Parts: sequence; structure tokens; C-alpha cells
Amino acid sequence: MSKTLLLTFLSLTTLSFAKTEYTGEKYLGKDIITNLDVNDLESGKTYEFFFEGVENSLGNPWYIPVTVIKGEKEGKRFLISSGIHGNELNPILTTYKVKERLNPKDIKGTVTIIHGLNIPGLLNNHRGYTFGGNSENTVDLNRLMNSGKTTTSDQKYSTLLWNNLLSKNADRVIDLHTSGKGSQFPLFVYADFRNSDIKKMAELTGADIVKMDNGEKGTIETSFVDLGIPSITFELGSGETQEALIVERATNGVINNLIFWDNLSGKEVKPDIETFYGNSWSRIRAEKGGFVEAKVKVKDKVKKDDILFVQYDAFGKVIKEYKSPNSGVVASVKDYPYSEPGDSLGRVIEYDKEDKDQKLN
Repeated sequence: MSKTLLLTFLSLTTLSFAKTEYTGEKYLGKDIITNLDVNDLESGKTYEFFFEGVENSLGNPWYIPVTVIKGEKEGKRFLISSGIHGNELNPILTTYKVKERLNPKDIKGTVTIIHGLNIPGLLNNHRGYTFGGNSENTVDLNRLMNSGKTTTSDQKYSTLLWNNLLSKNADRVIDLHTSGKGSQFPLFVYADFRNSDIKKMAELTGADIVKMDNGEKGTIETSFVDLGIPSITFELGSGETQEALIVERATNGVINNLIFWDNLSGKEVKPDIETFYGNSWSRIRAEKGGFVEAKVKVKDKVKKDDILFVQYDAFGKVIKEYKSPNSGVVASVKDYPYSEPGDSLGRVIEYDKEDKDQKLN
């Protein structure tokens, strides 16, 4: 093949891949797509799609709701994702609240909002991807991003999301989450402070606590960071509940980012919050079985050896006092009192000046 023919072939291949692909069908009145490329969408419009995922055990595809707001002016691509864990509900409402405040006339570039990635998990109120066919297994999709695996349905689902929806539609990313089941959590951010843009993204959220963190392989955040795309994980309080104040603050944090990075016109909201920045935390686990009383609340400042939890036996006798392993801030507290050995009771975060990677300056 001549060099000219080869270049033409590669160009056509790239063009065929880099486009939004429609099935030609609709679901609930919305166009169904199998591939999203925001670059080829017409400017000055708001698009509502259902992205087609893998088929469930009945042979029907899962459909993922996606909004793309493409501004009248050129600019960067901002991606806001939610619901990769199916019991994280504050993020879903936050995506709706953010969308309410966006108009193509005020947007530069594109803002893509995914209103719940893990449809089977959301339907079953499970953190993980829930299999059909009478299976009781679940899998954490937020450890499978960019894996390239396609053997099982969870792998196919996550690979479709990454390749055809997420990876090529973002210049900056905020991935919305909450804590796991049974844990009280503040407005919290995981961010890799080795990147100055990521550091700024975290600061703009107005979070209570920021954990400076190298990231974890397979997460949406780290998979984008590995591609050189600034990304943060934004934790919006507790799971399996709706917290109006948290949602309001999170919405402002997302909007602040859109304004600062020149995707949206307007004025940033300056929260009256003193953010704690830490890079190391310790988890306190139950050593015995029994009723646990929390002596601290989330965001409390504690010193080493302060009593955090007291545990009682079946007759009300104190059998264990759990002390803080370090000085810092309480980052999480278990909100269900009965505990078995090994249960996580809470975490205390601190700033370690000796950390070689994650530093404030």
C-alpha cells in the first residue's frame, strides 16, 4: 500500500471512530447512541441521549442517561460523572442541579453530564455492578476503568463506558461519589496534588476535607490522570440518602470549576469553609463484638489517644475504648452501632510533612 493510500485509510478510520454513533432508535423519546464524540455535535444545543450498554440477562440493553450541553463558543470539554456506585444518591441529584444552571448560551466548549453510570447497581441499590441470572455477586466498576477486558458482562460494561463514552470526551473531569454504606462522611475530595491543575480543582470545590492522594488504578479519576487529563473524585457525604445541604454545596463546587476553567460565565461562590488538607489517614476497626457508641463527629479535630469510640457488651459493660492513633480530623464515622471484629468504625486523617509525593506546597 502506498504512503498516500495508507494516510487516506488511517484518516477514514479515525473519522469513522471519532463520531457520535446513533442506533436510529429511541428510548423514552431520546436518541440511543453507542458512541459519543462531543466534537461532532452542533454547537449551541443541549442534547439528551441514552448510551447503550451491554445486554442484561433478558437480552435487553442497559441504557445510561447522558446530557451534553454544547456552547455557542469554542472551549474545553468538561465531564461530570456520577453513579458508578449504585448506592450513591447525592451525586445523581447534584447532576440534575448542575444541569438546571447551565444554558448553551453561557457555555464555552462542552459540558457532558452522566446521570448514573451503573444502571443495574442503581436499580438494586448496590454499590457494585449487579449481575443477572440469579447471581448474588457484585463487582466494583470503579476498579475496572481502562482495563480493556471484555470477557464478563461487568468487564464489557466498563470497557464500553470507558472506550465509547468517557475517555475521549473530556479535558477535565469531576467524578461524583459518596461514602460506602453505613458511614457518615463530609464533603470530601481525593486529588493528586502532584498536578497543579488538579490541586486547583480540589480547592474550588469548597470541600470540608481534601485527601491528597496518588490515586488508585482502575478508578475513573486515576484512569483520566494517567491520560494526562486533570480529574478529581468528589465525595458528597453519605451513601443511600439525600442530603440537601451537601447537594447544594457540591453543586456550587462543580459550578465554581466550570467558571474558573472558562466553561461557564458567572461569578464563583466562595464558601465559608476551612478546608483540611491531609495526605495520610488511619482506620479504626472493631476488635470485639458489641454495641459501639461514637464519641466524636465527622470533621471533629482530635489529638492522638483521644477516645473516639466506646464499645459495650450485651449487658452494657464497657469492654473496649478506641483511641485516636494520630492527631488530625475525623473523616468518617460508622453510623450503625452494632459491630463485629474487623468492622470499620471510622478514620482520622492527618497531614504528614514527610510524604514525598503529596505536599501542600
